[in-house]
Amino acid sequence: MICIACGSDEAVLAKSHIISNFVRKRLTGEKGRGGSKKFTFKWIGRSDLPNQDLPKPYLMCKRCDNTLGATVERNTATLLMPENVDLFHEWQQLPILECQIHGVFDEPLPLGIYDYPLSQQFLIEKFALSTAWRALHALAKDDEKLSKDFLISARGRGINQSVIRHLFDDAILEDGFAASLYYWPPQTVRFITGKDDEMPFAWVELGDQNEFLGVAVMFAYWVIIWPLFECEEHQRSEKLNRLNKMCFLNWVASVKKQLSQ
Repeated sequence: MICIACGSDEAVLAKSHIISNFVRKRLTGEKGRGGSKKFTFKWIGRSDLPNQDLPKPYLMCKRCDNTLGATVERNTATLLMPENVDLFHEWQQLPILECQIHGVFDEPLPLGIYDYPLSQQFLIEKFALSTAWRALHALAKDDEKLSKDFLISARGRGINQSVIRHLFDDAILEDGFAASLYYWPPQTVRFITGKDDEMPFAWVELGDQNEFLGVAVMFAYWVIIWPLFECEEHQRSEKLNRLNKMCFLNWVASVKKQLSQ
């Protein structure tokens, strides 16, 4: 079994969380300090996956999996959410600014982005990219065509190596291939799940038979979008709008429909 990070051939790979386990620990399926249950979660589209844990495909060797955990995930939890997720005023202390996503609806879609000092913002961006990167490989391992074809293409292999060098060696990432992490408020989560105490979790490849646009990951109060399309600079805005529309309109509607069944 080949590690997607270092390329070593291991008899057994680690079970790698695509969505960091701290999300589950803080938000879903566990008891709070006072004994009260926090939130439950629903994995979208796979009834065979566990209800009390997040999917953990075999992606990396233990060394690489532990490295990402120690250098990226361990210090990200407190940046994304407060220690006590039940206290609304603690969420208000986080530096979340409103941004507008265009091209999805007639009016701009308001979402939140984090605005930390440079070193902390760099960690947020690394977390988003590492999550989307693992989701891409998980999709390919599940024989999702767009992701699988992308990773075996010359361009896909090049981007993949650039991401690995960035995540593990702090090398500069190729322009245009960062992943964006957005915060959406509790009322959006309620709209998707139809419940006050349930969180949606999923990832998906986005595109059509002619073009792979990118990968999206949905988890609790956040969504990550990773553009992977090829374009000239003058085409970027149009393709990014298509990707955002597929994510925030088509995919969200599909998830909502599945959860209502």
